[in-house]
Amino acid sequence: MSEQDRTRLYAWLREQAGESEAEYLMSCLPPAPLPDLVTKDYFDASLDAKLDAKLSNFVTKDYLDSVLDAKLSNVNARIDRLAEQQAEDRRANQVRHYWLAGIGLSVAVPIWLSAVGVIA
Repeated sequence: MSEQDRTRLYAWLREQAGESEAEYLMSCLPPAPLPDLVTKDYFDASLDAKLDAKLSNFVTKDYLDSVLDAKLSNVNARIDRLAEQQAEDRRANQVRHYWLAGIGLSVAVPIWLSAVGVIA
C-alpha cells in the first residue's frame, strides 16, 4: 500500500469511525508492503553476517606479530648469508692478493738483483 493510499484510508476511517479508532486500525496495518518488511532476527543475522565479512579483513595483533616475526627471521637469515658470503669473498681476495704479490715479487726480485749486480 502506498503512502498516498494510507493517507486516504486514514482520512476515511477518521470520518467513519473517529480519530482514536482510525489511529488504532492504522497501527494494525504494516507501514510498508509485507515483502519489504524484515523480522528483527533476519535483520540481526544479516547485520552480523555483514559485520563478520567486514571484520574478516582485519587481522589480530597476534597474527601480525607472527607474520612480522617470520619476515624478520627471513631477513636475519639473509643477512647471515650475506655476511658469510662477504667473509668468503674477503678470504678469496686476500688469497688472490698474496698470489699476485708473490708473482710480482718473483718477477721484480730477479730484475732488481741483476740491476744491483748480485746475479748476472
